[in-house]
Amino acid sequence: MPNVLHLTVDNPEEILNAGAYAAGAILRLQSGAADTGPFADVSGTGSTPTVTVITGVRAYTGYDPAGTSTTWYRTRYENAGATRVSDWSAVFQVGAEEAGLICSLYDVKQALGIPATDISHDEDILDDIVAVTDEIESVTGRDFTGARSDVTFRIHTRAGKKLWFPKGLQSITTLGVATTDQPATGGVYASVTDWYLDPPDAMREPYWPATVIRFPSISGSLFYDAAFGAQITGKPGWAQVPPRVARIGETAACAYYATRGKAGPRAVIGPSGGTTILRDISPADWATLLEYRTPRA
Repeated sequence: MPNVLHLTVDNPEEILNAGAYAAGAILRLQSGAADTGPFADVSGTGSTPTVTVITGVRAYTGYDPAGTSTTWYRTRYENAGATRVSDWSAVFQVGAEEAGLICSLYDVKQALGIPATDISHDEDILDDIVAVTDEIESVTGRDFTGARSDVTFRIHTRAGKKLWFPKGLQSITTLGVATTDQPATGGVYASVTDWYLDPPDAMREPYWPATVIRFPSISGSLFYDAAFGAQITGKPGWAQVPPRVARIGETAACAYYATRGKAGPRAVIGPSGGTTILRDISPADWATLLEYRTPRA
């Protein structure tokens, strides 16, 4: 499954300045099978291991013919001779058409009436989609743009046989439990295998991941009151952005782009009487997003 990557350069004039990477500067694109690497330049017929930075052009397209939904990427700036280089970017995945965001760049451009071949607006639209993605995931407490391959992370635990994970869990490969507080950078974890994810697949609503890790009542395994009491290797978040959420993201991104954020905020009164300020999400769409805030267990 070849991957198409949307790469942005916020200020190409700064990158091309003689005091930075000068004329002929490039953006290098590397890929790897895991978030920790190893990484190498993307390769294959039609691949773009480097992209030349051009004055006034803030959006570029990269191609990885060998890419998959689980491939990780990183980029960095280099001068023409690669004697002056930047740090590598944070690693990222592109996933499906949404490229790790709430909605697709192409869908937003289509809704705005911008031809797919016109990339002059891409950097601004992508910035708006990133902002909308953050807004929607913040107000719902869900990770709709979840990981596409295993990552290892640690979370706090409370005593009992149930561990809530409201952002969502697609799958777990390994689970380790600690009996004492652990440092954020890792500690000693006892591997356990008698866990299960809840709700079961057959009982989940469409597109929903699991939101709870449980031990059977007859199991001797327990979670403890501990900082970083569990270490998980698996896929957090949602496997796919629900279509209703993607539509809301598309509408909000279009509104943000069309008004450049000048339409003013909307105040929405939630069911508990609290007020939430959402700049580009309508009250009707907010009501839809409220459904995704309800715990599933």
